[in-house]
Amino acid sequence: MQVFVVGSFVIACSVKVARLPQAGESLSGSAFLAEPGGKGFNLALAASRLGIGVDGIFAVGEDVFSPVVHSTFAQVGFSPEMLVHHAGSTGAGVAFVDPAGENCLAVCLGANLALGAQDLGPFADRLRRSDLVAATFESPDAPIREAFALARARGIPTLLNPSPVRPLDPALLADTAILVVNAVEADALGLGTLRAITEATIATPAIRRLLDDGLECLVVTLGERGAVAFRRAGAPQRQPAFAVAAIDTVGAGDAFAAGLIAGLLKGRPFADALREAAACGGLTTCRFGAFEAFPTAAALAAFLAENPALR
Repeated sequence: MQVFVVGSFVIACSVKVARLPQAGESLSGSAFLAEPGGKGFNLALAASRLGIGVDGIFAVGEDVFSPVVHSTFAQVGFSPEMLVHHAGSTGAGVAFVDPAGENCLAVCLGANLALGAQDLGPFADRLRRSDLVAATFESPDAPIREAFALARARGIPTLLNPSPVRPLDPALLADTAILVVNAVEADALGLGTLRAITEATIATPAIRRLLDDGLECLVVTLGERGAVAFRRAGAPQRQPAFAVAAIDTVGAGDAFAAGLIAGLLKGRPFADALREAAACGGLTTCRFGAFEAFPTAAALAAFLAENPALR
C-alpha cells in the first residue's frame, strides 16, 4: 500500500495567543513552536504514521532551511530522492492559535511554487507503482495535472485537497477521483453554503454536476459538525465529529485526508474509512502543533475502540 504525494514543504511556526489578532494589533504569545510542515508534507507524514508507504515529489529552496528539510526527511524515514531543489526560499508560514484551537495563518510557499510538470519526468515510474496519488493546492496546477494524468492513465485513483482554495482547472478536475474540501472551500468553489451542505438530503446541483462529470466522491469536512460525503449513488453519507478537547486545529484537515487515504488503501468499507478519517482529524487537534500530533495506527485503533458507536 503506497501513496504518491505531489507535496509541499513549509517550516511551520505557531504562536499561542489569548485571542486571534485584529488588523494592526500586536499580541503577547504564551507559546511558540517551529516545526516541519506544509499541507503536502503533513499529508505524507500522517499517512506514514498510519502504516501507508509514502513516495512523492517535494520542492526545497536553496537557503538555510534546505538542510532542515533533508534532516527531517531522514528523521521520518522518507527518501531524499523525493526532493527537488529550486532557487529561492524554502516554504515558511506562521499561525496564530487561540485557546479554543482555532487558528489563522499566512504561508509563503517559496520554492514550492517553482515545482513544474517537467519535474515529474524522473518520478513517473515511481508514481506508476503507487496505489493512490494525492495532492494539495500548496503545489501549482501544472505538476498536479501531470501527476494525475499519469495516474489515471494507469487506473490509479487520485485525491485532491484544493487548499488553499483557488479555481479548479477543468483538466485537473477531470483526472480527480476524490475531492476533499472544508466548508469554506466548498462555498468558495460554488458547491454550496455551509447550511446547504449540512442540511442536504441529496447532492446540491453543483455537486451533482461534478459527480455526473466523472468525480467519484466529494467529501466536505464541517468542523464540529463532522463530515459529509457525496457519491454517485445513494444519499449523502454523514460522519459525526468525535468529541475531543481541541488544543490546535492546524493539520487536522491534512490528517483527515490521510486517514481517508489509509482506510481506502487498507480496503475498509467507505463508511469505515470516513470514520477513521474523522478520528484522525480529531486526534490531531489534541496537541499543540502538527508534526508530533498525527496519530499512529495503534493510537487510532485504540481511540476507535473507545468510541465504537459514533457513526
